[in-house]
Amino acid sequence: MIPPEVERRARWVLDSIGATEVGFGDDVSYDAGAWDQVGRGELPDDDLAAGFFHLARVEERNGPRDEHGRFRAEWSRLDPLDPPLERLREKLGLRDSSFTVALTHDVDNPWRWTRIGVRGSAARLKRNVLGARLGPAFREATALAAAPVHRVRGSDPNWRFEQIVAEERRRGAHGSTFFVLAGHHDPHDGPSPETYDELRPELVGTLRDVGAEIGLHGSYTAAGDHGRLAEEKANLEALAGAVAGHRYHYLRADPHRNLAGLPFRYDTTLGFPDALGFRAGIARPFHPWDFERDAPADVLEIPLAAMDATLAEERYLGLSAKRAAPRLNALLDWAAANGGAFAILWHPDRFDPLSSGGWDRLYSRVLDGVQARGGSCVSAGELSSHSTWSK
Repeated sequence: MIPPEVERRARWVLDSIGATEVGFGDDVSYDAGAWDQVGRGELPDDDLAAGFFHLARVEERNGPRDEHGRFRAEWSRLDPLDPPLERLREKLGLRDSSFTVALTHDVDNPWRWTRIGVRGSAARLKRNVLGARLGPAFREATALAAAPVHRVRGSDPNWRFEQIVAEERRRGAHGSTFFVLAGHHDPHDGPSPETYDELRPELVGTLRDVGAEIGLHGSYTAAGDHGRLAEEKANLEALAGAVAGHRYHYLRADPHRNLAGLPFRYDTTLGFPDALGFRAGIARPFHPWDFERDAPADVLEIPLAAMDATLAEERYLGLSAKRAAPRLNALLDWAAANGGAFAILWHPDRFDPLSSGGWDRLYSRVLDGVQARGGSCVSAGELSSHSTWSK
């Protein structure tokens, strides 16, 4: 006799990987000991019980956290580039003929050359020179040299939203999503909150004019404050209309504290800050497990498989755009062979040709790579609306 709790959890795993016609206890055997292990927070050998362990992020319930409250790839029992739920799909004879990538951008700082921005750039230039980091120093110096020209023109290297969308369309993308901050309550939310507040209406108007989807970028402290998140959602919707999608700033998603109850159709925060790949061991959207209700959550989670900051920043992988390219190509090769539907994240401040260090060109090559491998690029909202992911 299979306990009802185990039946619900196993059925959720099977439905999440598209195995809706597979019977638990018939087509897939029931291993009582394996499910007992999951209950104790242990990773079992049984594929389906292990699938629940990974998909429900059991290892994160009492796991370590970094300084931003995040669970990192280095602590995980899974290989994010060999997602176990996708291996289970293959064992069950489930295979996709194509893959889909949701193109997303977090608008952390829409205007670089504020007074604080200039001081910050000068400080980075000094650190890079003292540290003998010649490439970053040269790019920072080039950017600073162009700041007076931007001031005269009334332009800014971070304000490239029209150009980003135009480039995506030239490369065959059907759409993209920009996540906009609607409140600053902590220094991590950015250095110039007054400038962001002043520019937000124009930012929203620009994104709407170019046909981009607008989502909420929940602020740093909103990850622990549902009331603050609701307030930010209302503030953004006053400018943009109904907002369906969300991503937490700094990727501060905790599957056991701040995902299941999100008041959005979809979220796309769940990725590792320090590694490419699939944090929940699955390469397609799914409804996270709500342990309080012991049932799937209403919100849809779109896995975040790659972020420019993960690849580029010294605190993570610290790669140049040239060295990052093979990693992204390997991810796309995997997707072409296995299918899936997931998001990638490229910040708008990496699209200035003078100072991007090639990250703008790498993004274009990624879009070309998706097309060449038979995949398609869409907005996160379009991906979330597909009937495949309905509960």
